[in-house]
Amino acid sequence: MVAFVLAKLLNLPPVAAGVLFAAMPTGANAYIFAVQYQRLVNPVSGAVALGTLLAAVTLPRGGGGERGGGR
Repeated sequence: MVAFVLAKLLNLPPVAAGVLFAAMPTGANAYIFAVQYQRLVNPVSGAVALGTLLAAVTLPRGGGGERGGGR
């Protein structure tokens, strides 16, 4: 939802909303809950780290469209 609103506010093409959504890193809430309930802490922390790293790589390339980003 946030990605679609952001894309609309920035006047981006609809596909950009999908790219924004896909490139967003995993939320830190998953890690907080894993620690709180002491369940799968290592895999969740790895997923958060990997998601953040991949978002840093993919988000700048995701613009595309008529604005010319990502090419």
